[in-house]
Amino acid sequence: MSDRDKDVEILALRHQLSVLERQLGKEKVRFSPSDRAFLAALLHRLPRDVLRRLRLLVRPDTVLRWHRDLVARRHAAESKPKRPGRPRTVRSIRAR
Repeated sequence: MSDRDKDVEILALRHQLSVLERQLGKEKVRFSPSDRAFLAALLHRLPRDVLRRLRLLVRPDTVLRWHRDLVARRHAAESKPKRPGRPRTVRSIRAR
């Protein structure tokens, strides 16, 4: 794709967003968890000033919060104990 084609596509997408926002009025857009994860992974590396200039359906702080939640869930899943329940008693205590 040439730069001109990309610019045209970006302008068309921005126009579609403005039409959708106009049609929604006061209603809020509902994102599914997979949509949130995709947007968070895609946009979290952009600086805040760049995020603020983008035409998004949500505030940039919301995207950053989604990313924090995504990372927290991943960390929680990785640090979950391998065995549920009480840990085994140390062998030296059992021997008494």
